Amino acid sequence: MLPISDETARAFLRCSPRNLRLDDESARRLSESLAGAGFSSILVQDNKSRFLERVLSAEEWTVKKAIDPRVERRYTLVATSDLPLEEDLIDHSGKPLDLTNTGHMVGLELGLDGRKAWAFYSDEGDAARVLPSGDRRTGMFAGFSEEDTQLAADQLVRFFATAKKSWAVFSADLGPMVRQFQPTLTYRMELDSPQKYEHSVNPLSRGTRGEVLALFSEYYDEGRLAAHLRLRKMMTDRAYSVFVTKGGFVIVRRDGNSGLIYDIYVTPSDQERGIGSELMKCALDFLSGRVDKVYLHTSYPRAKRLYEKFGFRVVSSHLVIRLDEVSLTPPPSR
Repeated sequence: MLPISDETARAFLRCSPRNLRLDDESARRLSESLAGAGFSSILVQDNKSRFLERVLSAEEWTVKKAIDPRVERRYTLVATSDLPLEEDLIDHSGKPLDLTNTGHMVGLELGLDGRKAWAFYSDEGDAARVLPSGDRRTGMFAGFSEEDTQLAADQLVRFFATAKKSWAVFSADLGPMVRQFQPTLTYRMELDSPQKYEHSVNPLSRGTRGEVLALFSEYYDEGRLAAHLRLRKMMTDRAYSVFVTKGGFVIVRRDGNSGLIYDIYVTPSDQERGIGSELMKCALDFLSGRVDKVYLHTSYPRAKRLYEKFGFRVVSSHLVIRLDEVSLTPPPSR
């Protein structure tokens, strides 16, 4: 559990208990432990079977969506070509609007009591990105005042929640516009010229496929069939390589001269045993001689420290809003 403020903390499930059931005594202890932390609100991404909601609602906790999925303003779906270019529009920072490299964006036109504002983003399936600057712009805001662009940002996040996106990514300079949604700082880390390592991890094989499916089911919080389809998709795509050891796996994806540590996972019961380091050694050993650069993304301080030991450096940071979190509020008497 990580404190966000004096009143709010963000918690993380250490596993995906798809079939876990708690008896009355265990549920009571869980409730008392969370309430004893002293926070009036705990944000957490529940699992798909709503494990925490079921257990804590029975203990008289209030469980609701952390982000209210309602767009309170009338809106129309638009493209950047629909903007009234004859008007003196500004972006979120008060600067004249720059439409360079924005044709791929989609967005909302919001009615604001006789005025209008616009919010644009890039749709990536479960995710949405709003990065207004740089060579890879993925979103922007437009309006007649900075106050209007602030309101557009608020409504855009709620629209994402309505659309059942899992997360939204914003550039760090948009922090003041989205801080009310308690974003998490996420780092992009890079490593030049990966080197070879000795390690004990093995490539996915017929004999380890069942173990990988069980790990996928736990990590991705999905059933056996969904895990099987996910693994089959990766196995038929030459860009992906999967490696496994007892208690964990790592997935690597190659894209030209770059490599991505796509996912790396160690089961909670096997953590603190050096398995994460072995998995990273395996990934870098595999990529050595195949790519010039390796990158990854992380928001966990402990993981960041591990990657830094291998030479990764932070090159940029973004703000990530989990759109599927719930807010847990303890009973008034606790």
